[in-house]
Amino acid sequence: MAKVSLSDHMQEKHDETGDEPDSSGPFVTISRQYGCWGFSLGLLLLEILNDNVDPDTVWKIYHKEILDRLASDTNTATDILDNQRRSKPKLLAEFFRSLGKGKKDRLPSGFEIRRKITSVIRALASEGHAIFVGQGSAGATQDLPNGISVRLEAPLEWRVKQIAFREGLSEIEAKLQIQSKEQERSYLRKIYEAKFPRKPAFNVMYDCSVFSLTQIAQSVANLMKMKNCL
Repeated sequence: MAKVSLSDHMQEKHDETGDEPDSSGPFVTISRQYGCWGFSLGLLLLEILNDNVDPDTVWKIYHKEILDRLASDTNTATDILDNQRRSKPKLLAEFFRSLGKGKKDRLPSGFEIRRKITSVIRALASEGHAIFVGQGSAGATQDLPNGISVRLEAPLEWRVKQIAFREGLSEIEAKLQIQSKEQERSYLRKIYEAKFPRKPAFNVMYDCSVFSLTQIAQSVANLMKMKNCL
C-alpha cells in the first residue's frame, strides 16, 4: 500500500468535512513567550482532557510533529524548514527557487511552508480534540468556533531565571538566549499579525509568574467547559 503523507491525509479530511467553521473543534491553541513552557502546559492539559474520555475522542497534542511530517514529505531536514519558515526572503534565493519550480527537490519558500502548516492546523482543528503549541495556530484558527486560544507571558526577569535553571546557564547567558530567540521570532510574529489581525489576538492570557502550569491547565479546562467546547 502506498504511503499517505500528512498533507494528503489532511486533504482527504478537508474533502470530507470542508472548511465550514461550524464543523470545527474542539481544540486549544497555546502561544507563549520564550521561557514560559507552552509544551509542558499542553501535556498537563492533555492529561486533564483525556481523563475518562471515549476512545473515539482522545485528545492529541501537536507541536513539532507537523513540521517533522512536512520535512518527511518534502525530503528536507526539519531544522532547514523551520529556519526557512522564520527567515526573511532573500531576492537571489527566491530567484533561483523560481527557476527550480516544479522540481521535487526544490526547497519550499517560507510562504509555502507557513501556508501548508496553516492548512494542516485548520484541518486538524476541524477534526477536533487537538491541542496546538505554537506554529501560528492561534491565527490559523481564529475564525473557527469550538476552540480557545491561550497566551502565556511572564516578566523578563522571571523567564531569565527559568531558562537559567532549566538549562544550567548563568542569568546573563539566559537573558542573551531569550533576546536571540525573540529576535528570531519577531519577523514571523509580524507576518502572522498582518495575516491574522484579530484584536485581541488571544482569548485568554496567563502570567506564568503568578499561576503555576497546573493551575493554568485546570483553568483552561474549566473555561472550555464554560464555553461548551467539551
